[in-house]
Amino acid sequence: MSQADQSLVPVKKVSESLSTARMMTIASTLLLTLMACKGRTLCAAQAIAPKDESISHLAQAKADLEDGKYAEAERILRERLANQGSEVEARYLLAYALFRENRPADSLKEYTEAARQRAPRAAELKTVALDYVLLKDYEDAEHWARYSLSLDGSDAEAWYELGRIEYTLNRFPPAVDAFQRALQLDPVSVKAENNLGLTFEALNRTDEALAAYRTAIAMQASAPHPSEQPMFNLARVLIDRNHLEQALPLLQQAAQIAPRDWKILAQLGRLYSERGELSAARETLEQAVTIEPRMASLHFQLGQVYRKSGSLEKANQEFATTKDLLGTTSSSIK
Repeated sequence: MSQADQSLVPVKKVSESLSTARMMTIASTLLLTLMACKGRTLCAAQAIAPKDESISHLAQAKADLEDGKYAEAERILRERLANQGSEVEARYLLAYALFRENRPADSLKEYTEAARQRAPRAAELKTVALDYVLLKDYEDAEHWARYSLSLDGSDAEAWYELGRIEYTLNRFPPAVDAFQRALQLDPVSVKAENNLGLTFEALNRTDEALAAYRTAIAMQASAPHPSEQPMFNLARVLIDRNHLEQALPLLQQAAQIAPRDWKILAQLGRLYSERGELSAARETLEQAVTIEPRMASLHFQLGQVYRKSGSLEKANQEFATTKDLLGTTSSSIK
């Protein structure tokens, strides 16, 4: 999962939806294919070595993938496979390109087909796991992530992704273990340290969470493009503990990095409101509502600030919007 810090995937969203039966079929097919292809010597013998002229195509496809030109890479690889359909390396690259295009079901089909010719490597199985994350099938995602790590336990990114999967499944002790393993392999991973803090929070180990967030912030002190997430998370916990003065500069810096993050603005609005700075709270929350107009909690929070400011008509409008978004009806809140 990319720096998808708070949200695991790293987790990206997909618009497609698959029936449970269909997804079980995809998972079972891939598993059976791998079982049938356990003998790596046999699998290697099945793979047809690409002709010399294919090398330039694969090199170009790899370059396009590195440059983020996923659709172009897909086009090149499909053309290559149309001419030489059994070229296994091209098919594995196509499966990866489809993953990067946010097409997990198509990606899994290509991985299954490729696995008939050569057993997938650890990195390829890691992407299989991330395909299942995109499909929100976290049980299968965990299975393939652990399978990948059984082949290569030195991949810090794979441990991080497993941690995100375990966190999403509310399996917090295994998530702590995974993030700590990631940090052993990559001691300056800001996202692993930040997510370790989130997991400690979920376990009510708040002091350890605070320490993890502070460590993550220190890790990126000289980074040209720091993440706002550890600042946001540390500030959020500090506000819960009523340490408003410590939280304010953290949230202000986070807002500079990610000015359209409504969650950061919501916390800033909360902080300003608790400090009695109602004008600043109102402006901040109005901005947040403009960014995320369908979030009921933002309208309710803004309504509370309007009410504290004496703007009862505006407050009632926000409370009414809150109820509409929640699908409820009742009289105005006063």
